[in-house]
Amino acid sequence: MKIALIADNIHFREDLKFFIENKLVHNVISEAANGEEFRKSGNGYKADVVLMDITLDKIGGFDVAKKTLINFPQLRIIAITMNTEAVVMAKLFDTGFKGFIFKTEIFKTLETVLQSVYSDEFVFSDKLQIW
Repeated sequence: MKIALIADNIHFREDLKFFIENKLVHNVISEAANGEEFRKSGNGYKADVVLMDITLDKIGGFDVAKKTLINFPQLRIIAITMNTEAVVMAKLFDTGFKGFIFKTEIFKTLETVLQSVYSDEFVFSDKLQIW
């Protein structure tokens, strides 16, 4: 699977890339610290799945996803977040994200989430705060 990573924390991005390539045996074909870098790189649009932190510098993840999906609607974008509020999750899916993964659980659940989204399934979590 070809994966693009968008996260502003370089250490998190490096750890995640190492995990994806060495433990999950997928290819990270693009890395960016923000939406502007992602847009300029061009390679990210060739990914099977995009992992995107929704809290980004300059342009937030919601705006990056919305603008990207206008031109590349086939992209499967997964949000990386710490937020558990249902209203934020609803906004993710309204924007066009195919799923989300909590940062605190990413190394435990990433393979399952990637496979589900790659198979065109939406990924929800039972840890949302509904009330």
